[in-house]
Amino acid sequence: MYYRGSAAAVIVYDITKLDSFQTLKKWVKELKEHGPEDIVVAIAGNKNDLGDIREVPTKEAKEFAESIAAIFMETSARNAVNIEELFQKISRQIPPLENTDADSHDSFKLTRQPPPATKRCC
Repeated sequence: MYYRGSAAAVIVYDITKLDSFQTLKKWVKELKEHGPEDIVVAIAGNKNDLGDIREVPTKEAKEFAESIAAIFMETSARNAVNIEELFQKISRQIPPLENTDADSHDSFKLTRQPPPATKRCC
């Protein structure tokens, strides 16, 4: 249920903590087992501004990302490094929505889902 309808997933690990990279692999496994088949996966190695205390080699993370056909990028949330670039890469890989209205070339329609039925007591 959690992944239903997701077009993309960004899985983040801390480059200064090897255990966070191991946990990332578990999240990838979970996503592959329960997520949509065509979901775009991106792996972000965060805190690249702390490279002097790095525990996860870039090469290892990049090879893992390639092995699962994921986007890979190292980022720094603190310094806003590669954040926008990561989302741009993701957006280029998400397939366009199917256009059901032939007259509308650059727009899409938002619809509101009906509220869930509530059960009343008594």
